[in-house]
Amino acid sequence: MKRRAFLGLAPLLFAPAWTGAQPGQRFSRGVLWRIVYRDKPASHLFGTIHVADPRLAALPEPVALAFESARSLTLEFAADGYARERFLEAAMFLDRQTLEEKIGSRDFERAVEQLAPIGLSREFILKLKPWGVLINLRNPRGAQPGSGPTLDAQLLARARARRLALHTMESVEEQIFTFDEFPMDSQIALLHHALEHQSELLAMSERTLEAYLRRDLDGIWRVQADYVRRYPAIAAHNAVFVKRVITDRSVVMAFRMQRQLRYGNAFVAIGALHLHGEKGVLKLLEEDRYRVERIY
Repeated sequence: MKRRAFLGLAPLLFAPAWTGAQPGQRFSRGVLWRIVYRDKPASHLFGTIHVADPRLAALPEPVALAFESARSLTLEFAADGYARERFLEAAMFLDRQTLEEKIGSRDFERAVEQLAPIGLSREFILKLKPWGVLINLRNPRGAQPGSGPTLDAQLLARARARRLALHTMESVEEQIFTFDEFPMDSQIALLHHALEHQSELLAMSERTLEAYLRRDLDGIWRVQADYVRRYPAIAAHNAVFVKRVITDRSVVMAFRMQRQLRYGNAFVAIGALHLHGEKGVLKLLEEDRYRVERIY
């Protein structure tokens, strides 16, 4: 049995509760921001997207230039061997529960079929929790030849080559908590929907990436909000997901990244949606009296 040690938080599976940001709103566009605390040297905050794609095979030039002056790199999370195994263990039922009894035989067979391209066996999938399936459905084809490393992985490799100080904002247990305490009825409802509408979700993922490449944070939210409006039955379940994965974690990140921002010359990389809008990290930093300026 091939075990794919999937790890890390997925991009939004469906849609955030988009609030309709007004044109010109400061935190609606841009993925690289200069952050200044008092008289300290400037730091930089970069919004990434956690996928591998040939269009992301190289860091944008403004990002690479900003990174050259960094004395440290702070990421949401960086996995080691233990963390991968721990996350994998947490994504599985360790008692007599099974995925099939949670979602029914029909959708279980769909899950087996849709996860087959990444090498997960039927026996392994049987013991996955619904959220364990959901985070793998985001890219059931796995990494494609020529796709290259994710932006986060590129930054991590550069930091290690330069022997920069590396910091993370979340532990593996906190990442597990984000999903494992997600209500089971919502896990099941979202998984039923994802299995039924997989081709639409993959198309939505492409539009999301295109919006990211335009550095259009509003656009990312609109793509996904338009989708959930077509399927109101999942709206309440998805709202719980968005609160746990985006809004709540943004508050934590805005606090924890300040450990390095207060020294200056820090480089911080987080998912781009954590930058967006009035509840995002940029707004929270401004409220804590940081000066925030869009660079790219």
